[in-house]
Amino acid sequence: MLKRFIPVVALLAITTSSGNTAWAQGRADFSKPIEISADRDWFDVANKIAVFEDNVVIRQGSLTIAADHLEVTRRGDQSDSFIAQGSPALYNQLLDDGSPISAEAEIIRYDQDQQLLTLSGNVKVSQNNSVIQGNEIIYNFATQQLSASRGEKDRVTTIFLPKNKSDQSNEPTNR
Repeated sequence: MLKRFIPVVALLAITTSSGNTAWAQGRADFSKPIEISADRDWFDVANKIAVFEDNVVIRQGSLTIAADHLEVTRRGDQSDSFIAQGSPALYNQLLDDGSPISAEAEIIRYDQDQQLLTLSGNVKVSQNNSVIQGNEIIYNFATQQLSASRGEKDRVTTIFLPKNKSDQSNEPTNR
Protein backbone atom coordinates (compact mmCIF):
# COMPACT_ATOMS: atom_id res chain seq x y z
CA MET A 1 0.00 0.00 0.00
CA LEU A 2 2.79 2.45 0.89
CA LYS A 3 4.49 1.89 -2.48
CA ARG A 4 1.52 3.48 -4.27
CA PHE A 5 2.00 6.73 -2.32
CA ILE A 6 5.76 7.04 -2.78
CA PRO A 7 5.42 8.29 -6.40
CA VAL A 8 2.95 10.97 -5.22
CA VAL A 9 5.47 12.31 -2.68
CA ALA A 10 8.29 12.06 -5.23
CA LEU A 11 6.24 13.99 -7.79
CA LEU A 12 5.46 16.69 -5.23
CA ALA A 13 9.14 16.96 -4.36
CA ILE A 14 10.31 17.18 -7.97
CA THR A 15 7.87 19.91 -8.94
CA THR A 16 8.64 21.89 -5.81
CA SER A 17 12.35 21.91 -6.45
CA SER A 18 12.04 22.97 -10.08
CA GLY A 19 10.07 26.15 -9.32
CA ASN A 20 12.57 27.68 -6.91
CA THR A 21 15.67 28.09 -9.06
CA ALA A 22 14.94 31.79 -9.52
CA TRP A 23 15.69 32.41 -5.86
CA ALA A 24 19.28 33.65 -5.77
CA GLN A 25 19.76 32.87 -2.08
CA GLY A 26 20.47 29.23 -1.33
CA ARG A 27 19.59 28.26 -4.88
CA ALA A 28 21.75 25.12 -4.88
CA ASP A 29 19.38 23.61 -2.29
CA PHE A 30 16.44 23.69 -4.68
CA SER A 31 18.05 21.26 -7.10
CA LYS A 32 18.32 18.65 -4.35
CA PRO A 33 15.66 16.10 -3.34
CA ILE A 34 13.11 16.99 -0.68
CA GLU A 35 12.86 14.63 2.28
CA ILE A 36 9.84 14.88 4.58
CA SER A 37 9.70 12.88 7.79
CA ALA A 38 6.94 12.87 10.41
CA ASP A 39 5.37 10.68 13.06
CA ARG A 40 2.27 10.28 10.85
CA ASP A 41 1.23 11.02 7.30
CA TRP A 42 -1.74 10.44 5.07
CA PHE A 43 -2.58 11.07 1.44
CA ASP A 44 -5.79 12.00 -0.35
CA VAL A 45 -4.77 10.98 -3.86
CA ALA A 46 -8.09 11.99 -5.47
CA ASN A 47 -7.80 15.56 -4.15
CA LYS A 48 -3.98 15.70 -4.47
CA ILE A 49 -3.32 16.46 -0.79
CA ALA A 50 -0.54 15.10 1.40
CA VAL A 51 -0.64 15.72 5.17
CA PHE A 52 2.24 15.16 7.60
CA GLU A 53 1.68 15.42 11.36
CA ASP A 54 3.74 15.57 14.54
CA ASN A 55 7.50 16.22 14.52
CA VAL A 56 7.51 17.12 10.84
CA VAL A 57 10.96 17.81 9.37
CA ILE A 58 11.48 18.92 5.77
CA ARG A 59 15.03 18.81 4.38
CA GLN A 60 16.29 19.96 1.02
CA GLY A 61 20.04 20.50 0.93
CA SER A 62 20.86 22.94 3.74
CA LEU A 63 17.22 24.05 4.01
CA THR A 64 15.35 22.64 7.02
CA ILE A 65 11.81 23.34 8.20
CA ALA A 66 10.52 21.86 11.45
CA ALA A 67 6.78 21.99 12.14
CA ASP A 68 3.92 20.27 13.94
CA HIS A 69 1.79 19.93 10.77
CA LEU A 70 2.44 20.17 7.01
CA GLU A 71 -0.10 20.12 4.21
CA VAL A 72 0.96 19.91 0.56
CA THR A 73 -1.69 20.56 -2.09
CA ARG A 74 -1.26 20.02 -5.85
CA ARG A 75 -3.42 22.40 -7.90
CA GLY A 76 -4.85 21.82 -11.36
CA ASP A 77 -2.00 23.78 -12.97
CA GLN A 78 0.47 21.28 -11.39
CA SER A 79 1.88 23.87 -8.97
CA ASP A 80 2.03 23.11 -5.28
CA SER A 81 1.12 24.94 -2.11
CA PHE A 82 2.86 24.09 1.17
CA ILE A 83 1.53 25.12 4.58
CA ALA A 84 3.62 24.31 7.67
CA GLN A 85 2.23 25.08 11.12
CA GLY A 86 3.97 24.97 14.48
CA SER A 87 4.45 26.51 17.87
CA PRO A 88 6.48 27.92 16.19
CA ALA A 89 7.43 26.40 12.84
CA LEU A 90 11.18 26.86 12.26
CA TYR A 91 13.05 27.58 9.02
CA ASN A 92 16.86 27.38 8.63
CA GLN A 93 19.02 27.58 5.53
CA LEU A 94 22.57 28.39 4.44
CA LEU A 95 22.72 31.05 1.74
CA ASP A 96 25.01 30.95 -1.29
CA ASP A 97 27.71 32.87 0.61
CA GLY A 98 27.58 30.33 3.49
CA SER A 99 25.80 32.64 5.93
CA PRO A 100 22.77 31.28 7.79
CA ILE A 101 19.23 32.60 7.67
CA SER A 102 16.63 31.47 10.19
CA ALA A 103 12.97 32.23 10.73
CA GLU A 104 10.18 31.25 13.06
CA ALA A 105 6.43 31.73 12.69
CA GLU A 106 3.17 30.07 13.58
CA ILE A 107 2.53 29.45 9.85
CA ILE A 108 5.03 29.13 6.99
CA ARG A 109 3.25 29.10 3.63
CA TYR A 110 4.88 28.69 0.21
CA ASP A 111 2.95 29.18 -3.03
CA GLN A 112 4.98 27.70 -5.87
CA ASP A 113 2.97 29.34 -8.67
CA GLN A 114 3.23 32.86 -7.22
CA GLN A 115 6.73 32.21 -5.79
CA LEU A 116 5.67 33.70 -2.46
CA LEU A 117 6.87 32.68 0.99
CA THR A 118 4.50 33.99 3.67
CA LEU A 119 5.37 33.80 7.37
CA SER A 120 2.44 34.56 9.67
CA GLY A 121 1.98 34.92 13.43
CA ASN A 122 4.81 36.06 15.75
CA VAL A 123 7.33 36.14 12.92
CA LYS A 124 11.05 36.57 13.51
CA VAL A 125 13.65 36.40 10.72
CA SER A 126 17.39 36.55 11.48
CA GLN A 127 20.12 36.90 8.88
CA ASN A 128 23.72 37.83 9.54
CA ASN A 129 23.57 40.84 11.85
CA SER A 130 19.93 41.73 11.21
CA VAL A 131 16.59 40.76 12.74
CA ILE A 132 13.09 41.63 11.55
CA GLN A 133 9.95 40.89 13.56
CA GLY A 134 6.29 41.37 12.76
CA ASN A 135 2.94 39.68 12.45
CA GLU A 136 3.43 38.80 8.78
CA ILE A 137 6.42 38.79 6.46
CA ILE A 138 6.10 38.04 2.75
CA TYR A 139 9.10 37.25 0.55
CA ASN A 140 8.71 37.22 -3.23
CA PHE A 141 11.31 34.86 -4.75
CA ALA A 142 10.84 36.26 -8.27
CA THR A 143 11.42 39.92 -7.34
CA GLN A 144 13.52 39.24 -4.19
CA GLN A 145 11.37 41.76 -2.30
CA LEU A 146 10.33 41.45 1.34
CA SER A 147 7.45 43.21 3.07
CA ALA A 148 6.55 43.10 6.75
CA SER A 149 3.35 44.11 8.51
CA ARG A 150 2.42 44.56 12.13
CA GLY A 151 -0.25 42.94 14.23
CA GLU A 152 -3.11 44.82 15.86
CA LYS A 153 -1.02 46.00 18.82
CA ASP A 154 2.58 45.66 17.72
CA ARG A 155 4.76 47.44 15.23
CA VAL A 156 7.26 45.92 12.82
CA THR A 157 10.72 45.89 14.39
CA THR A 158 13.94 45.73 12.38
CA ILE A 159 17.35 45.61 14.03
CA PHE A 160 20.60 46.09 12.10
CA LEU A 161 23.62 45.24 14.21
CA PRO A 162 26.96 46.77 13.27
CA LYS A 163 29.66 44.45 12.01
CA ASN A 164 32.34 43.43 14.45
CA LYS A 165 35.33 45.83 14.29
CA SER A 166 37.70 42.86 13.96
CA ASP A 167 35.87 41.74 10.81
CA GLN A 168 38.30 42.40 7.92
CA SER A 169 35.45 42.78 5.43
CA ASN A 170 34.35 45.88 7.37
CA GLU A 171 37.56 47.71 6.39
CA PRO A 172 37.18 50.49 3.83
CA THR A 173 38.50 49.51 0.42
CA ASN A 174 39.69 53.02 -0.54
CA ARG A 175 42.11 54.61 1.94
